[in-house]
Order: sequence, then structure tokens, then C-alpha cells
Amino acid sequence: MDVGVACFHDLIGQRNARESGYGVVMMSTPNAGPLLREWRVRRRMSQLDLSARTGVSTRHLSCVETGRARPSRELLLFLADELEVPKRNTNEILLAAGFAPVFTEFALSDTEVSQIAGLVRLVLDGNDPNPTTVIDTRWNLVDANHAALWFTQGVAAELLEPPINVARLSLHPDGLAPRVRNFGEYAAHLLRQMHRTLEVTHDPQLAELIEEISGYASGAIRNHSEWNGLVLPLQLSIDGHELSFLSTVTTFGAALDVTLSELSIETLYAADEATSRVLGLRPWR
Repeated sequence: MDVGVACFHDLIGQRNARESGYGVVMMSTPNAGPLLREWRVRRRMSQLDLSARTGVSTRHLSCVETGRARPSRELLLFLADELEVPKRNTNEILLAAGFAPVFTEFALSDTEVSQIAGLVRLVLDGNDPNPTTVIDTRWNLVDANHAALWFTQGVAAELLEPPINVARLSLHPDGLAPRVRNFGEYAAHLLRQMHRTLEVTHDPQLAELIEEISGYASGAIRNHSEWNGLVLPLQLSIDGHELSFLSTVTTFGAALDVTLSELSIETLYAADEATSRVLGLRPWR
């Protein structure tokens, strides 16, 4: 049987897809099939795996991935959700199929998200005197409170040119690296976090950043000793103070906007009484 005819017959006979509204129509272009296949492979799933999870037959999936069938908007969203495709890339898949993006993408300065921006600002100000930063998935600094900016005094000027990259700033030898007392442990932890994000986003710019900053820390990581505590602290020496911090990260759990879905708010809390006393003095004023 011709593959195109097989795809058509499979469409007619696809009970699960029909009942849930996830149909397809035959169309040669445009198609998002190759993009879907890329994300399936990235998630280390076979067509059989995806079929078992979604109820869409492997033949049906093959027709979609090869471009012999054009999936509906609903099917694309369904498969992208099952593959945990980031919202930014889901929009790209929809565009490739000839559909309008479903997720908005506003900057925090846009009036459409002014209420959310106000909430972020409230969190930053409310966390004083605890250093707090807002970063995106590429570790670019979006916003910060005064306590966090205190860390940047005396670092190389080029590292503070927008967009400031927090990962580069942290591990660069002209940045915070000389001040981080447990640099090997902290660098290894940060790079693990970045690799986990890369596993989700497959962002080539993030991959380049990881390669760059790995070079700053490779020797220290090889020689670092394992931390035996419950939580790895960030140990910094600033203005003659020996400080120790524990980190928490907050995200927007139900964000339907690309920008908001990629934001993380990291807050550093004093890990000992000495650090708490220094923060209470607010030396950045």
C-alpha cells in the first residue's frame, strides 16, 4: 500500500485521536513533522513509546513526522505537551505547521504583564536584605535587588555590560570566582544545573555558554572535594566579610507566556549567624 494512502487509512481508523479531537489532514507543506521528531529523539523516546503515552498509532506518528500528513493544531499541542516541549519551541512548531503561536511572549516592561512585573518587583524588594536575582534560562540577569548587586562591586566592567550573565559573572576569573571560597564545589553544582536546563531546552546559545564557562572552572572542578552537608552553601568573601548562603529558586508554575515560563527567582539566605548580622547592616547602602 502506498505510504500516503496508508496514512489516510490510519487517520480514518485512529479511534483515540478521533475521540479526543486530535485529527490530521493530508497536506504536503508546511509541516512541523521534523521538529516533532527532533523533540521525540531528544526525549529518548521511540515512536512506540510516544504511541503508548498518547494513544496515537505509530503509523500515524510516522506520517506526521515525515510530513505525509499535516497534523491539526490540537494534535501538535497534545504531542508537544507529552514531549514536554518548552513553550518557546511549541510556538515554533505551530508556526512551522502554518498555525499562529498559542503562547504569548511579552517583556516584563510591556504593559500587558505590568501586574506580573509588579509582583516580581515586590518579591525582590520584599526579600531585602537577602540577595535576590531574576534570571532566564540562559542565566541572563533580568532584575535584581540592591543586596545582589552588592556582589558585583569591583568585578571587570565588561562582565557588567548588558545583558549581564550570572553564570559567566560567577565563574569568570575577573568576576566573582576569586571571592568564592568553595569555588570547585559551587562551579560543579552550577554547571550541573545548567546541563539540566540544557536537557530541557536544547538551546544552542546555552550550550555555547556552558562550554565557555566550563573552561574557567575545569581545574577547580577536577580538584574539588565532595561536600558532606545536607545543602551546598555559597561561600563568599566580600569587603572583608566571610559570608555563607543557602539558595532557593522560585518559578511561575502555570505560566502561559514564553518569557514568564523561562524566569527563575533565586534568593540567597544567610547560612550562619555571622552572615545574618552582615546582611542586617545592609553594607550596600
